[in-house]
Amino acid sequence: MASFVVKVDDTNGRHGVLDIGRERISTPPLYVPSDDIWQAMRDIPGGSAYCRSGVCEYDIWIRHPDIERIRLHPEERELLEREVRERMSRVRSSAKMIHFNFFSDVMGGLDKESLIRLLCLQYQAGADVIEIPHGFCSVQAYERMVRYALEWQHDFRCDTSLMGIAHSAADLTMLNRYLPQLGGGVGIDCRRFNKPLLYQVRKLLKPQDVWVHAFSAPPLRYREVDNQGTLGGMLINWFGGVDTVSTITQGDPVREYFTYLFSRMEGQEKTECLKQMRYFAPTDYSTPTFGDLEVSYGGDSHRLSSFCDCPVCRNLTIGGDAMENLPDLYLNNQLHRAFAYYRESQKCRHALINNETDRFLAGKLYAAEIIRRSGGTLAGRWPGNAPVRKVGDGKVHVSRIARRDYPLPVL
Repeated sequence: MASFVVKVDDTNGRHGVLDIGRERISTPPLYVPSDDIWQAMRDIPGGSAYCRSGVCEYDIWIRHPDIERIRLHPEERELLEREVRERMSRVRSSAKMIHFNFFSDVMGGLDKESLIRLLCLQYQAGADVIEIPHGFCSVQAYERMVRYALEWQHDFRCDTSLMGIAHSAADLTMLNRYLPQLGGGVGIDCRRFNKPLLYQVRKLLKPQDVWVHAFSAPPLRYREVDNQGTLGGMLINWFGGVDTVSTITQGDPVREYFTYLFSRMEGQEKTECLKQMRYFAPTDYSTPTFGDLEVSYGGDSHRLSSFCDCPVCRNLTIGGDAMENLPDLYLNNQLHRAFAYYRESQKCRHALINNETDRFLAGKLYAAEIIRRSGGTLAGRWPGNAPVRKVGDGKVHVSRIARRDYPLPVL
């Protein structure tokens, strides 16, 4: 069973303790990596220090033809079950969960038979909390699925907690009535920055001892800072008291398609594609492109460790070896983001415990501006009009953001 206890409920977020599997996890948002990223993080020298505890998430993408194939062909269902059990057995975290992502052709939700198959799949694979999958369906249709799941749990004598999934504020209002029976908290869909949903989390769940997990939270860029900065994933804790976060994952067909497209690029086209990829800078939560960094900081003469001390960035330079090919750069950038989110979540948790959240958030220039323009009341003034600092080479590097001059990350 999963359980969660709130320890600090602050205006800028909350801190709590999640007991799941054999893990006792201190939040806020401990970054929850996908299975592939979790393994890659641990394989990097120094990376295992970031993965001592936490929940590991295995993501499965499902189309409507997949549902039909599993329904009509028992051998296909058995193959999927073996694959999932084998993947979950390789995960070195003692707390595991499975998340289902659905393509848009899965309309109207799942029928009862298909839902029960997915619930059983999670139970047999050893998931420490069982998700009630949410396709593209109405609140009423999903409520029926919640009831089916509770019936299955009772009839199957399953003692694993259930987690409901909210795509909207209305979903959350409905799930709030079932929380005592579910026991596994609530997962919210964060593929888009859904303020009504996050504010409903703040209103209904933040005061309660209920685990809130954000699925598929991408490295969003916000219009409040002209799409040049982010909340860094974990700072959605400020909006609604989100406790853990996982980023969006791509299915194997999508990854293979983009790898194929890149393999057909040549020369300048390939270079431009690499330069348009964005980097998360923990120093201020800006998201410059690699092309911006190369122009501003002199090609391959500066290391990414100027912005981040994670095991990836300490060994890469701007330009040069950081931009040799897209597959490597894409993976390195995902790993950097995972390590950076993990470290920043620790800092955020420390600030909550010590009543220093205003100071912590105000120090992240782009995140602070996003929060202020989204209705926050952080103390202090936005430093966009302060004198621009100079970097090590004596040059002043700024980017034009939302009609103000904000400095790029300072070396």
